[in-house]
Amino acid sequence: MRASHKLAFFAFAAAGALAPLGAASAQADDPYAPLKLYDGDWTVISSDGKTTHLENHCARTGLFFACEQVLNGKSTALVVFLPAGKTAEGQTYRTQTLTADARTPGPWFHLAIDGGRWLYAAGVEGDKNHPLHQRTLNRFSGSDRIHFEVQTSKDGKAWTTTLSGDERRAP
Repeated sequence: MRASHKLAFFAFAAAGALAPLGAASAQADDPYAPLKLYDGDWTVISSDGKTTHLENHCARTGLFFACEQVLNGKSTALVVFLPAGKTAEGQTYRTQTLTADARTPGPWFHLAIDGGRWLYAAGVEGDKNHPLHQRTLNRFSGSDRIHFEVQTSKDGKAWTTTLSGDERRAP
């Protein structure tokens, strides 16, 4: 997985849905509502023993919504969201990550938000004979806590968690 995609996992994939439980009606009318709630400072503690300070500076720019991500004081990426509509998965978005080192961006990815569950599909790596599907699943507890799981799958059906952790809004 490219470093730029790992970065996006902390917040939006670690793009997560910060809609407080019970905010479904506001979210139903405004596809940007859950994204707005991710703005701010977060402490990320992951299963690999790392603690990361994450700042999201987010704003709607018109049709697009963007969040600049700062990790441990260093600006590292701009994550762009484009609402794609409602499906059986919930509110869906296309996402793109632009890195501070100006590498060529990868393909657009998929985010589905259904209440407190965000599923960020980060694509497939490898070749056609050995694909490796990647996704991040975020589960929210109110507007200040997120549990995340970064997962991989060889067939897109059976998933293995490779990294997990918790995010909490910083005081």
